[in-house]
Amino acid sequence: MAKRSFYLLAFIMFLSMTGYGVVFPALPYLASKLGLNSFQMGSLITGWAFSQFIFVPFWGRLIDRLGRKPVLVFGLTGFGVAFLLMIFAQSYAQLLLIRIIGAMVSTGTMPAVYAMISDVYDKRQRGPAIAKMTAANTFGFLCGPVVGSALSPFGINMPFIVASMLSFVTIPFAIIFLREPNRRIIRKENLSFGKSLGILIKPGCTELFLMTFGLAVAGSGFFSMLGYFMIERFGAHASQTGLAFSTQSFSMVILQLFVMGTIYRKLSEIRIAKIGALIDASGYACVAFSVSVWMIFLGCVLIGIGHALVQPTMVSLLSKQDSVGQGMVMGLQQSMDSLGRSVGPLLAGWLFFFHDSAPFFGSVSMILIFLVLFVVRRKAVMADQAVGIQHEYTAK
Repeated sequence: MAKRSFYLLAFIMFLSMTGYGVVFPALPYLASKLGLNSFQMGSLITGWAFSQFIFVPFWGRLIDRLGRKPVLVFGLTGFGVAFLLMIFAQSYAQLLLIRIIGAMVSTGTMPAVYAMISDVYDKRQRGPAIAKMTAANTFGFLCGPVVGSALSPFGINMPFIVASMLSFVTIPFAIIFLREPNRRIIRKENLSFGKSLGILIKPGCTELFLMTFGLAVAGSGFFSMLGYFMIERFGAHASQTGLAFSTQSFSMVILQLFVMGTIYRKLSEIRIAKIGALIDASGYACVAFSVSVWMIFLGCVLIGIGHALVQPTMVSLLSKQDSVGQGMVMGLQQSMDSLGRSVGPLLAGWLFFFHDSAPFFGSVSMILIFLVLFVVRRKAVMADQAVGIQHEYTAK
């Protein structure tokens, strides 16, 4: 993949995620228009994430069989159609069905992108490339709500129309200018779908999938409850809540765009993951113990830095396995992320009933538990590898 093609792919994903973020300010108003309660509103978010969890492994399999580009184009089309259909929903059941089907047909997009990067970048360059792609997605998602809020005076349907248009605009770019990687796409056609799922319990991979799940639970729980927490504890305004989210996202984007390359050259990916997880946990703790809004902003900066370090590193480490195709492993990574984003808001909402800071202590606990598991299992895997090398040397 030429450098120009990489930036084109990043631009496509930026526009796509901007469209995804545009609908967030408008979705509650659409839900209110249909007379939905808070549980039904939450189910629209959870339903999307859970649908991704179910279907993304199948798309991962197709990515390895059909190629990266066809699945990417189909996913972008799915985004556009789903956003457009939302404005025609007349009931909760219709809106939920559109969300579920929209996630089902579009969820192959990110695994296709990550697989394409994994095909053409060697193991040393892969981490920084994935970090930059994640930054493009994050920046798009950050810009989306701003655009959506600006469109709100033009009617409740306008954000959904613009989101759909942004998705459709990216399709010609993907079809005309993107090329499948020159390298032969690795197809593990001798492996059944069930056997391919065995990577979930493969030593060296299990802890990465579990860490991905834990990070998603902690992060989604934090985002779902932060607004309520700031209102209840400090009487914060909506603008302050929005600024807190923006602070986290900007911290993440800046680090991934301008610093991650240097960090990857100086530290191993395992060490980067450990440091990132600890910084992430410290950010959640800072929010939980906050006595002022400024402590929340500090916590959001730390969370942004932690996310920037650990999230792309998990993807990069998983991409270096070679037992199944890149599409399948990236699909499973996205599946675990989606499962975490389904569980996180529900768990955080339940914890919030006990104490306003309980969801954030839960996020700290989640990160630390899976970090300990990650460290212990990685040491065990490295010990097994050392024994295997010693046996091989002795046999020779």
